[in-house]
Amino acid sequence: DKITVTRMEQMIAQAMQQSRTGGLVVEGTSGSTGIALATLCAARGHGCLVVLPDDQAKEKQQILQSLGAVVYQVPTAAIANPNHYVNLARKVAILARDQFQIDAVFTDQFENQANYDIHYHQTGPEIWKQRRGKLDAFVMSSGTGGTIAGVGNYLKEQDPSIQVILVDPPGSALYHKVEHGVAYALEQRERGLRKHRYDTLAEGIGLDRVTKNFALGLDSIDRSIRVTDQEAVDMAHWILRTEGLWMGSSSAMNLVGAVKTALSLPPGAHVVTVMCDAGQRHATRFWNPHFIQEWGCQWPHHGHVPECL
Repeated sequence: DKITVTRMEQMIAQAMQQSRTGGLVVEGTSGSTGIALATLCAARGHGCLVVLPDDQAKEKQQILQSLGAVVYQVPTAAIANPNHYVNLARKVAILARDQFQIDAVFTDQFENQANYDIHYHQTGPEIWKQRRGKLDAFVMSSGTGGTIAGVGNYLKEQDPSIQVILVDPPGSALYHKVEHGVAYALEQRERGLRKHRYDTLAEGIGLDRVTKNFALGLDSIDRSIRVTDQEAVDMAHWILRTEGLWMGSSSAMNLVGAVKTALSLPPGAHVVTVMCDAGQRHATRFWNPHFIQEWGCQWPHHGHVPECL
């Protein structure tokens, strides 16, 4: 609509005030990829415009703005909605190029195979080298899908017996895609579908679709583990207390999946996962007792041990 287009034009103009090269980088992101791009744009001199869903912790927006990025925050929605943050980011880049003749690029992290390639050529070999070939399972959640797909395919090529296991949060369709071949979640049923979707407190993982990056490694994924929000909260508090690691929601879910996997394997098995986010980007949500309790989860008491342990 006209209001949306006008808002996009204002955002483009604001971002270009920061550009020293005349270039503009646009991305739709839940935060982490946008922060990486904003850092690079600050160093290279490009403008940066990030479209961010409104179910992310406020500190992510603050970090992006501190790095010089312009943040366009929108209500979260299903990918079929034209106002989904990824769809709007694509529209912004097209508008900048077609109407204002700006050298603008939409990085398209979910469908851009560079995401998969870097994990296939670098992360996978790094894990294999560090483990010296001793590895029984790789456990990972999926945001764009590039990590689990790239690493999973590489590890399977080295040793087909290595299990690749997806960790999936509530509301995501990927669990059923792996287990039953159909991308569906109960939260998506028509009768209960909400206008704006807030299915899990985990940020940046779980999707209602199969991305190109995820599809590239789908055949290498052996099974999936569903992890609840409460399990993630419990694990995050336990690992902080026992190991001094302050992690975010995605890392906590990965760790729950890794522990469950390890306990299903024989003694002495080797399991690898990725701690992909730190707690400082989640202080107002995942590490906020009031938010956790309003979400319907319990704030763990001192000494509480996660159920999976």
